[in-house]
Amino acid sequence: MNQPVTEPLGPTSSKRLRTLLLGAGSLGRAFLRRLRDQGAPVDLVGVVTAHHGRRLDPAGFEAGALLGLIETEGLGEHGPNDFKKMLELTKPDVVVECIPQNIRSGEPALGYMRTTLDQGVHLVTANKAPIVLGYRDLLHRASRTGAKFRFEATVLDGLPIFTFLSQLQGAKVTRVRGVLNATSSVVLESVQLGSTRSRGLARAQAQGIAEADSVLDLDGWDAAAKLALLANVWMGGALRIVDVARSGCDSVKDEKIRLSAEAGAHYRLVGEVVRQNDGIIRAQVEPAAIEPNDPLYSLKGSCGGLTVETDQGHQFTLLQQVAGIDDAAAGLVHDIKALVAGLPQV
Repeated sequence: MNQPVTEPLGPTSSKRLRTLLLGAGSLGRAFLRRLRDQGAPVDLVGVVTAHHGRRLDPAGFEAGALLGLIETEGLGEHGPNDFKKMLELTKPDVVVECIPQNIRSGEPALGYMRTTLDQGVHLVTANKAPIVLGYRDLLHRASRTGAKFRFEATVLDGLPIFTFLSQLQGAKVTRVRGVLNATSSVVLESVQLGSTRSRGLARAQAQGIAEADSVLDLDGWDAAAKLALLANVWMGGALRIVDVARSGCDSVKDEKIRLSAEAGAHYRLVGEVVRQNDGIIRAQVEPAAIEPNDPLYSLKGSCGGLTVETDQGHQFTLLQQVAGIDDAAAGLVHDIKALVAGLPQV
């Protein structure tokens, strides 16, 4: 098994990482398109999917060629079907995991993540639920083997919020408030503009930003998973997704959304997590009217953002200017470049 990158290589390094991709749904294909069209410090040694087959070769592949196969006849069944044997065959430096999330157990992605880190291979993921459910365990496994795992694309796609926060030495996050789910924003905005929820959902699905099960978006489960992740990573919490108080889009009526818009505000599914003075962490997701004086007010369409407060008096807001599946793929590439640069674990 390849040894993980442990020394900074510098921003002009020519180092490339042998990369195994798990999953070729909307995000996995967007990642391959980005490799094909814009490049990245990646040598692709395999793609493994649930529905399009698998193709593994330590000699490597062109991303465009594999993308073409996925979108036509499929990859076939090339290489072993045991994941540990896949790692032994392809000897990747990093596994990029894009499997659809399972908010109940995190599987099968969580099992793949554990095996990856146990073998001393770096991990990059956009999968929220396994990070929520297994964050401390994954940290332990990574520290034991010297591997790192990065997950910028789990929250706000390609916006590097975890890298940004890691620069605030010694600061502890005490409160986060944000618009974290793109599909719900598109649906609520559709109502605000006089259309329907179903048309808003269809637009989100056409953009490739909706979960396969739209209930995860519209009932607040996806936003709750992101809040639990932020609480566990930034606040040292141990929240489960079900610990987040949750009200979905259906809890606000169309008429109220439109009346709010006439008054100059707009509705979004807003999440908030607070670490109280007694150390207890509380989190909730609910539809809320965002007023013009709110730092999140400028968000349009699928774009999201969050406001963060720390115990040192910092307060700042990070907003997406672009959002969607291509931006999430950019987040995966950002994490690969961070590994190449030897940035520390977030």
